Amino acid sequence: MTLQGIIDKMEAKNFIMNLIKEGKHFFYKDNVFYGEKCFIVYSVVKWVVAEAKAGEFDEEQVKNYLNAISAYLKGDIEMFWENGTLYVRKLK
Repeated sequence: MTLQGIIDKMEAKNFIMNLIKEGKHFFYKDNVFYGEKCFIVYSVVKWVVAEAKAGEFDEEQVKNYLNAISAYLKGDIEMFWENGTLYVRKLK
């Protein structure tokens, strides 16, 4: 898949909606939405898409961030923003 294909597929809103449809990480139960990690994932995807569109990230960097998001959702790493910088910390 090309970089543009990856970018198009992972637009932030679509990316989150697909995760909600999967029902693993974000889901509805009894009319309540559960999405503990939703804000971080959305903000990282939105940032990665913007950087890729601006030519700041190449295909490999985009894939690395997707892998980091996957590890974050599995609980293997912690992701957080501090003063506009994304930090990643290994938990396991």
